[in-house]
Amino acid sequence: MKHLYILIMMLLPFVMFAQEDGDTYTVPDFAEIEQDVNNPSSHYYYPKLFTRFCDGDTTLTPTEWERLYYGYSYQEDYDPYRDVKYNREKATDLYRKTNHTPEELDKIIHNAMTVLSDYPFELRQMKLLSYAYTQKGETENAAIWEHKLRQLLGVIISSGDGLSPESAWYVISSIHPYDVIYCFGLTPKDYTFVEPMYDFIEVENGTTEGYYFNVSRIIVEHFRKQ
Repeated sequence: MKHLYILIMMLLPFVMFAQEDGDTYTVPDFAEIEQDVNNPSSHYYYPKLFTRFCDGDTTLTPTEWERLYYGYSYQEDYDPYRDVKYNREKATDLYRKTNHTPEELDKIIHNAMTVLSDYPFELRQMKLLSYAYTQKGETENAAIWEHKLRQLLGVIISSGDGLSPESAWYVISSIHPYDVIYCFGLTPKDYTFVEPMYDFIEVENGTTEGYYFNVSRIIVEHFRKQ
């Protein structure tokens, strides 16, 4: 086994995210999202949504999940290239193992919580939490994180089909394209930036050469905050 987080992302059921032929997708309206999440009188006011997310609220609607994910890029705390500080070398050694002791599972949970406390939409860490809690027999906690992960991936997948720049999947993190690729059971092969705002991820074993991701929010906020 290589990295545990890669394996478990590949094992994540992805059929629920796949769009059937003829299905439509919804391109996020960023102007509307920005207005909604920053308006205290709005149903989608970000602090309210984020509190519900942290509380594990399972009644969030698809629109609320969309506002939650893309709306985060309009918060001052948002940094698409932030680097969470923890002992990566020891963590990588831990993730390479095929089986984990209860103490090691606790360490995986601790590492994941450390990352998520700094960047709440780190999808790989959500999956690691689901894995660790499942192994510990804490099925309720595992289900909470699995639900969050599926809903956030669903937001990304519903934003396009990834087959062209015009129908690219919209992401707010440079890591999320790889999470999506792994969830479809595919292996990233190469990366190309396509002007003016797309990441193209070439895959090894897919039915198409690769997939496009719209990274406009990442680019805009990165340069704005420099």
